[in-house]
Amino acid sequence: MSFRVFFSMSTGLSKPIMVQKGTLAEIEKRIHETEDVLGLKAVQYRDNPKYWEGTEPTKDIDDEVYCKLAEEHNGFVRWLYGHFERCSETPATDGEVITSEQLSEYWHGLQEIDVPVERWSRDYYVALMEEMYEALRGRGETFSLDTKPLTERQAADVIVLFAQWLDTYDCRPDVPKGHDRIECLDDGGYYWCEKCGAVTEEDAAACSKRKCPIKAEWGEE
Repeated sequence: MSFRVFFSMSTGLSKPIMVQKGTLAEIEKRIHETEDVLGLKAVQYRDNPKYWEGTEPTKDIDDEVYCKLAEEHNGFVRWLYGHFERCSETPATDGEVITSEQLSEYWHGLQEIDVPVERWSRDYYVALMEEMYEALRGRGETFSLDTKPLTERQAADVIVLFAQWLDTYDCRPDVPKGHDRIECLDDGGYYWCEKCGAVTEEDAAACSKRKCPIKAEWGEE
């Protein structure tokens, strides 16, 4: 999503827009589900716009449920902004018109939900590390950097650095030698070699042939 579109829509639509049919119903469904599951409430003072008092759950829900809902909600918000951007340039064919007045009822909920670190589930943590790696490699969709992409090893080193403080599940995310993706040690995504570092299972045989001191598990011979 471009910054131009994000900021131009940061307070609502400036004019009616022709979008994919069913978009308004999907917006309403998403906002209501998010509010119901997390127990969020929209408040409004006088003629000011509605807003959520916070995005942390007011209900006693499991971290897995919280993170899954946040991912689904955030994914929808990103898709919607992208859809608005595309439709602002090329209106949807046989779609529906959404006005600023219609969208003002739900605009308060079209924001991303930040899950506190202490409530990250394992899958949520791994997904964030994967997103970070993609951004560092210049392929980020959720966010991007205005600098030259890092190499595989440089990006992997950043992930490993952050893992020192964030990896409460001991997933040990890393990039296997010769690959360009994040894998986790705890689910068998790679083996550890003192000489080569992280290597995938399929590459471990070649590592052994080089007489590397391959380790099947971290810290064990």
